[in-house]
Amino acid sequence: MLGAPDQSSAYSLSGHVSISLTSAASLFERRRAVRLLLQSLIITFEGQSELVTPETAYSAARLCSVSQELAPGEPVEFSNEGHEDTDKPCTWNVVFNLPIPGWLPPSDIFGDCREAPPGTRYSLHATAKLAHIEENAAGNSWFSTLCSPFFVKTKTVHARACEITLNRFALPPTSSPSAGPSYPLSNYVVSTTSPDSDKERNSPPIPGSILSKLNVVASIPEHINVDASAFPFTLRLRAPGLSPEDSARLRVTGFTVELEQTDKYRSTGTAYASHYPLPREREQPPHKPLCDPHPVHTLYDIGLLVAPQARHHAVEVSSSLLPESNVAHYPLEGRGGIFNPTLEVRADQWYTMQTEVPFVQQMPAAREALWAGTAKLRPSGQSPFFGVKHAMHVSVTCVYDGEDGEVAATENLRFTLPVDFVRVRPTPVTPPVRIQSLSSHASSESSCSSITMPFLVPYGNPELPAYSQLFYSNGDRKVDDSTPLPLYTPSPNSSCSSLTFEDTDMELRKESNLDLYEMLPLPEVLASGLTHGPVS
Repeated sequence: MLGAPDQSSAYSLSGHVSISLTSAASLFERRRAVRLLLQSLIITFEGQSELVTPETAYSAARLCSVSQELAPGEPVEFSNEGHEDTDKPCTWNVVFNLPIPGWLPPSDIFGDCREAPPGTRYSLHATAKLAHIEENAAGNSWFSTLCSPFFVKTKTVHARACEITLNRFALPPTSSPSAGPSYPLSNYVVSTTSPDSDKERNSPPIPGSILSKLNVVASIPEHINVDASAFPFTLRLRAPGLSPEDSARLRVTGFTVELEQTDKYRSTGTAYASHYPLPREREQPPHKPLCDPHPVHTLYDIGLLVAPQARHHAVEVSSSLLPESNVAHYPLEGRGGIFNPTLEVRADQWYTMQTEVPFVQQMPAAREALWAGTAKLRPSGQSPFFGVKHAMHVSVTCVYDGEDGEVAATENLRFTLPVDFVRVRPTPVTPPVRIQSLSSHASSESSCSSITMPFLVPYGNPELPAYSQLFYSNGDRKVDDSTPLPLYTPSPNSSCSSLTFEDTDMELRKESNLDLYEMLPLPEVLASGLTHGPVS
């Protein structure tokens, strides 16, 4: 998914469910053809978010549940007649196309992972209802006639959950021939009328009549790629309202920065539900259990596991993103008299300071939350029980000299800039390489096993057509008579969901490789927080 979460957008999750029939071997009779009626075939896409921490206990929420009936109105007969003596199954592929809401948070793991990883997950579930077709009694063997009263006429088969990874990428940045792809800068005007008090100040504060005439503008990128290692930071200052005497006495000696990530764990998702359309309360656990809940949910439901500090509804864990060896102090050369009238830069002109702020991908685990494990850099975002915020704290040191040239007053202008870390979609990668290996007892009739060996590249998916090119906004399929769209045909080498029926025993094989189609490009969202705008 591209851009910020948007309730007006949707995406297409397409694929097929494979139904396979195989006649089971028996010691008492030869293999017989299997004849079944497919009465129902439902595919369900479910999203869930779970949190497990010692302080907040266990919390769970259903993000969405999208189902589609794939079987037609009338029952469909499946039979492997003529192929009952072979071990190769007869297979039917049933295609599906599910509309997925565009506001869903990305897949993520957070919380206490010592038992099993909780977090935000998505999965596909297939359920089929099949009925036996009664054969001619004269053609049945004595064993089938004897055991027929014990056979279940109709069976419901549930597929093993197929995990779906949902990635959210920011809109791609603009490309510059010289500097490469980069996001535009957001400018923030810093207020100097009410600076933060400094308890450790060794000299009196600078008078407000002088400090209020100082203009400060800070600039950082609108979005920052989490895979980068640094981002540019620009600080502009000017003092157009100061007299020449005050301009010569006001100095800026340097500034410091601190880059911080705050992970907030919440036991309730009320705030998130007020912004996004989560399912109603009666469709949430425990009223309606999740299809694939965390193993610890049973212990909390029956009261065997109780959090020692369940009174805590929210827990915050803050970590510094700066490298441990980095000293985030940037002093100015000389005395820092940037507004001195004797210099070429006048007080009514902008004095610009630029630097690169480095950051790391892994941080040490916080002592107050050892259950959270090793902290890592995450994209900024929100989910029902977990939120990630980033901020850069800046302190600009200003000095005001007395008439004798000695320091008469100091002031630290402190302000905080909101930082938005995003994940940028990488360039497409080549499809995975498949290696086929034959069994040692392979014959001309035996099929070779396929081993998929993907070269794992994070978030690498082949390019797919946009949803808007295939469907209208109301979900109807676009039909172009001049150039008709090709019908969906699965690759013969691709693995898929498979529903296996062997006479009276049913099971489901593992699903994989379902693609997520992009629908519409979403508009860019400006960073919010302090007042920002163009700088003359």
